[in-house]
Formats: sequence, structure tokens, C-alpha cells
Amino acid sequence: MKKIKLFSFIVLIFLVLYTNIWAKITIYMCGDSTMQDWVLGYYPKQGMGQDFAYFFNNAFVDVYNAGRGGTTSQTYYDGHWSQGFTKNGVTYPAVSSLIQKGDYVMIMFGANDNGYRTGEENFKKSIGAMVKQSQEKGAFPILLTPIRRSSFTSLDSIYESYHAYPIFMRQVADSLKVPLIDLDTLSRNLLISLGPYYSNHYINMFLDEGEYTNYSSVQTDNQHLQQNGANAMGRIVTEQIRVHQDLNVKKLSDFLVPMYQVAVKVSPVGADSFTSVSAYYPKGMTVTLKTTPKNGKKFLGWYNGQGQKVSGNSIVSVLSPYIHTLVMESSSTQYTAVYEGGSAVLYTGDGSALTEFPVGTPKTLEQNIHSSSSSDLVIESSSSSMMEFKFKSVFDAFMPDTGHGFSEFNNTGFHGKGFWNFQNEKASFANYKMSFPNAGQATMGIIYANGGQNNRPLNIYLDHDYYIDFPPTGSWTTWDTVLFELNLISGEGILEFISMSDEGGPNIDMFGFNMENIKRQSEEPSPIKSLEILNSQKGHIQISVFDLHGKLLVQKNENTMGIDPLTQVKECLHAAGVYYVLVYQNSKRVSSKLIHVQ
Repeated sequence: MKKIKLFSFIVLIFLVLYTNIWAKITIYMCGDSTMQDWVLGYYPKQGMGQDFAYFFNNAFVDVYNAGRGGTTSQTYYDGHWSQGFTKNGVTYPAVSSLIQKGDYVMIMFGANDNGYRTGEENFKKSIGAMVKQSQEKGAFPILLTPIRRSSFTSLDSIYESYHAYPIFMRQVADSLKVPLIDLDTLSRNLLISLGPYYSNHYINMFLDEGEYTNYSSVQTDNQHLQQNGANAMGRIVTEQIRVHQDLNVKKLSDFLVPMYQVAVKVSPVGADSFTSVSAYYPKGMTVTLKTTPKNGKKFLGWYNGQGQKVSGNSIVSVLSPYIHTLVMESSSTQYTAVYEGGSAVLYTGDGSALTEFPVGTPKTLEQNIHSSSSSDLVIESSSSSMMEFKFKSVFDAFMPDTGHGFSEFNNTGFHGKGFWNFQNEKASFANYKMSFPNAGQATMGIIYANGGQNNRPLNIYLDHDYYIDFPPTGSWTTWDTVLFELNLISGEGILEFISMSDEGGPNIDMFGFNMENIKRQSEEPSPIKSLEILNSQKGHIQISVFDLHGKLLVQKNENTMGIDPLTQVKECLHAAGVYYVLVYQNSKRVSSKLIHVQ
């Protein structure tokens, strides 16, 4: 009994000393949409920080992904770094308030700073403040230049989309003597080694139709990352950690878990145009294997290292037979993309973990490189004219699900029941619970009035910040429309309008999208009802048509069954354009729709 007690005491002392020597640390990941967590409805879109925790032993290291889409260095520092906030009933404290002695803070900005024109002075000031406040708490800041987007100008050149901001980040690191991981250069090298097609379709969010249930159409997003792309960037960061000259950064390599190789083969060789490259992963991380057949080549399936055809996916939203997803086990392995005339290549390794890792420019792939440029494939949309878009889902902003402001109808020219008037203070808001049929990029339009003298910016938030300016319209009864691109989720989400000015926001009348079958969760059925409802019901029907400035153009009253409101409207309108049609039946609104008359 005494020996047991003595043993227990020794174990207790060991645990106390062990805890003191190896106190658990946290790595804070601060950045924009290329860093943030994306919810499952956006899959395969992910940020670099989303799976980063898998690389580390969670007995010693936690990873807190504080990335926030749409932010610049300045808006992040003023907001999420310095202030707590509440989203969907969850309160998130200011990142700076969480940092403890011995923690690490990875800071990566520049992508949105260029677009939102932060400027050199504000960029360096914001990054410098985050560095100094981390150091004051005894933490170790690590600066990262932004991930290069795959905007190829030639096979060996990628456009510097973020211009001077990677340079500014290097200059901050140099002036403040803090460690830097030059992900701008390293990601550029990786993308060039892979080529334009592979970079876009296997790293970035170029998706073909029918690959995932979340996306019903082709995607051409060469900035955001697919899961394998995000994890490839995270892998590069760990490679730099292993060899970094800064001893505090290199110390993190002590906590990296074993990494296991997934070797990828194609049989017969040359049957594919592209196939996932061999790479390594930690246990628990999801691996996506993908192949793109050459014309006329029949793909038979993915086979494991034992020669067995695999079926099923760890990610249920996968549709394409060319894609196979699996969760990495604690053993190196091999898979073969087998085409007609080929057979599985058996794995001959011992399954052991890797002991050597790349330290610099990735190797060039041993396959043909596609010659097309991503810059030829990306279509930039202009928000200057409603004429370019056909909106297919429209909603009255009058009554949000939650908000800090007022539902009003005192200013003329609005289209539905009324409009939403934000409380005249910063962070007043209006939230709408929405349901989206598919993920993907969409055009959103917001009809608004701003009778003030200054722009009234809003943050339109849907798992990502979209900072949109609403210029003065001249009066509170003059309505205009802003258009912008945003990424929709597949499934339910809360669309938030948050004022960024002490004056509050503009008055918002309607908002809509160029995607069908979007719904508000609080409205059953959809606010855009089928017009066939009018054919089967008797009663008084009133049809009103407005232009997008709120001017009433046509109003017709009917008491006839079987009328088609759109036919009635088009007979009255001769000029091509976009119009808002509001239909009431027996004093109840039954349809609200933006139509395009050509």
C-alpha cells in the first residue's frame, strides 16, 4: 500500500512539473476571408486557419482562428482586435483580451487593404499596434504576407493583386524586428509550380457544375481557397516554422504532430489531364483526391493501396465521381486514379511518418501544365447599372427578424409595406433569417434612401464582412440602388445589416438577389409567390409598378379571374429597364418582384 501511495505521489509531482514546464499555449490566427472559418454550407471553401489545429499536438497547443472575412488591417484592429462583438447570440471577446504570456499571434492582412484603400500609413499603424500589444502581453507575434491569388499573366508569372501591401508587411516586420513568413512569395512559387488550371481548380474556388451539392453553377473565384488549398497553405507555414531563424517561432515545431504521406498515382499514365498531387497530412485532417480526365478517357474510380476500389465520401456534399474525400489515419498510404485500361498501383511502403519536409520552393509537377490563364476566365461585374442584372428573389426590408431601429412608412416612394430606419448610432442593425438554395457568388441589390450629407456605410454580413457605401440620394424620399457581389451560403444563415457610422445607416426599402428560390425563414411561402395563385382566386387585384427610384409608373385595378400581372404590366411599359412590381389581392400582398423589360 505504501508503494502505491509513493508511486501516486511521484506521478502527481511529475504532472505538476510537466504542466509548469509545458504550459499549454494558444496560436491566434488573425486575418481575413483567406484565414477565417467557413461554415459547412460553403464547403469546399475554407480558410487557412480552419484546419490549422490538426498540425499541432492539442495537449500542448490550441489554435484560435480569429480570422474575419472582409476585414482590412484597420477595420480588424478597430473592431475584432479591440472590441468584443455578438453574432447569432454568441459573444466573442476582443482578440487582444484573450492573449496570454507565451501565446503566438499570426497576423495576415493585405488582400482587402488594397481594395478598400487602407493606405501605407494606416496599414503599418494597425499591424504595428497588434504587434506591440501582443508583445506587451508576453506573446510572440508572427507576421504573414497575404496568400497570392492565382491571377496568372503567363505560365511563370502571377499578377501582384495586392500591390504594395506584401511589401508593407515585410517593412513592418523589419522595422519592429519581428519574425515574418513570406506567404506571398511562397504561395506564388507553389501556384506557378502547379500551373493555372491546377491552381484554380484544385487550390482556389474554380468549381465545375455538379462537383458539390452546395453549388449548382460554375464558380470562378481565384482568391478564396478550397479545403486542400487552405491546408496546402497551412502546410507551407508549418514547413517554415520548422526551419525559421527566430528561435521562438522554431520552438513551435516541437509541438507539430507526425505527418503522413498520401502518394497519388494515375493508371494508365497520361489518361488524366490533372490529378491531385502527392502530399502529407496529419491524422484527422480531411483529404480531397480529385482527377480531371482527358477527353475520351473513361474514369473507373479511386483505388486504395491494397488494390480495392473505394466508395463513399467523408464529405456528404461531394457529387462528382472524380472526387474522393477521406479522413487521414496515422499511416502513410497510396491511392490510384484508375482509368479504362489501367489498374491500381499497390502500396509498398511501411506506412511510417515523414522525417523530412520541404523548406523552400515546391517542386514542379511531373505532368503537363495547362496553358490557359485564370485572368481570361474571371468576369468582373460592374455595379454601376441595374440594367446588367436580372433579380430573381426580392424582399421587403420593412420588418427584420431582429433589429435596432424602426419600421417606418412616413417617407413616400417606398415599394412594400415600408422601410427600415436604423437607429442613429454606430452598430445599429437589422437581421434577416434567410434560406439559400446554393452556395456561390451572387449579385445583391439594396434599394435605399440617404437624405443626409455624408455616405452612410453598412457592413452587410453573411459569414463575411462586406463594407458597402451608401452615398446621399438628395432626400429621404429619393430612392436609389447599390449593387455588389457577395458569397452565399448553402442552407440557412442570418443576413446582417450593421451601421458603420455614428449617423446610423441609410433607410433600406428592399433587397434582392440574382438567384432564384432564396427565402426568408419567417415568410411561408416565399415572398415571391407563383403568379398562378392569382388564377384560382377571386377578388380585387391591385398591380403597382415602380422604377428603382421609387416613382410610381403604373397602377391597375382588376376584378377578373385568370389575369397575368406581368402581361398586364408589360403592355403598359414600353421602355426597356428594370422595374419593381407589387401585387395585392384582397388587400394582401401576394407578389413582389423585380422584372427586366427588354
